[in-house]
Amino acid sequence: MMLKEPFLDMLMVVCKKFIKILVVICLILITFLAFSVIFNRYKIKPTEKEIVELKKFYKSIIHISSKKDILVLQNFTIEKIKHESIGIDEIDISKILKVKKGFCFDRSMLMQKVLIYNGIDIRPVYLYSNPKMSTTAILDLFSTKTHSHNIFEFYYEGKWYMMETNKKMDRFLPLNKFLEKQDFFKNQVRYVRYLNNRHGRFIYPSWIPDIY
Repeated sequence: MMLKEPFLDMLMVVCKKFIKILVVICLILITFLAFSVIFNRYKIKPTEKEIVELKKFYKSIIHISSKKDILVLQNFTIEKIKHESIGIDEIDISKILKVKKGFCFDRSMLMQKVLIYNGIDIRPVYLYSNPKMSTTAILDLFSTKTHSHNIFEFYYEGKWYMMETNKKMDRFLPLNKFLEKQDFFKNQVRYVRYLNNRHGRFIYPSWIPDIY
């Protein structure tokens, strides 16, 4: 009994220290994520310069007063912005509008900024799929071989709708209905809301997670 008590006391001390360290790590992580969300929300708001450039590019289309206007915005963006690389890592609104090129995350950011300008809430959605397996595991999110796609949702007239960024749409669907009909991924697809795009970088410094 005398031998067990010191061991138990030492074990309790170690456990308490471990719990304290774990709590500190969790607090640091939560603080970092909260900072990331606040910082990213600030960064995606269109600046005065971007608003001028967006108005010049979209003209009257930039003003939204109905779901039909959003559909026109989406079709116009897909038609005018070719699906090609603009040659830089960060998403640059000025560059995209100048060369009229961009990938899904470039087009996505253009439309997100227009909707934000119109006071419409948005939330990014990161889609990913394992191309070599019939099912996609959660851990595939961290694989560089994962196929991914950047879309986002917008809140309009009391509902969340999905915004495609690679092809024109003729109607808006909620995310779950879109995933049932999508043909972008051949295998099972998973998604993470509030994550803009893990492979594309648009915020500097680039180590800040693209969550908002």
